[in-house]
Amino acid sequence: MSLVQAVICDQFALVCGEQQLKLSSGSVLHNFRKVFKLNEYVIIGLSGAVDDNYYLFQDYLNVDFTLKGDCQDSLEEVFDSVTARYQEMSSQGECDVFSLVCGWNGLGFEAKTFFVNSDPAVRNRITDVAPEHAQDAKVISCGDDRHYDNLIAGVNRYGADVYGIQRAFRDVLAQGVMFDDFIDKNAQFELIRRPG
Repeated sequence: MSLVQAVICDQFALVCGEQQLKLSSGSVLHNFRKVFKLNEYVIIGLSGAVDDNYYLFQDYLNVDFTLKGDCQDSLEEVFDSVTARYQEMSSQGECDVFSLVCGWNGLGFEAKTFFVNSDPAVRNRITDVAPEHAQDAKVISCGDDRHYDNLIAGVNRYGADVYGIQRAFRDVLAQGVMFDDFIDKNAQFELIRRPG
């Protein structure tokens, strides 16, 4: 799994994912879902090794990467659950994940990224992301830094509303397939709007 990006601001959280999955056998799936809306307040996005992502999100996903029933967990509860799994994985040292959880916390939108790398020279980390004020927006990119730069350029071109970000992400994929063998052009989006 390779690329998941998100934008959170005062009005919404939008998570974008591409849908290619390269299996260890060398086979490729082109419609593999990597973005899941757990409930009206929480979205998860998966990037990295498929088995490691299953372990990280096993409280919410079945082994076939379908949602487990009706999830009523708050954003904070999902953060706590995924953080506990992350800590187990980080101590094991043989995992590769760069995934995210984002959503509405009751007052605003926030997110966390979970990065675990099997290379001991690379520092594992959880990153907290939240807009600093009502006019602020945060861009999150779980993947190659060039994809982040391409998303920023696209948002500047198309605008920071939901449709502009979706167009920008489609451009990211069109440009990305030229240098990233782990993504395709199939885009998926999940959105949570500010309640009320």
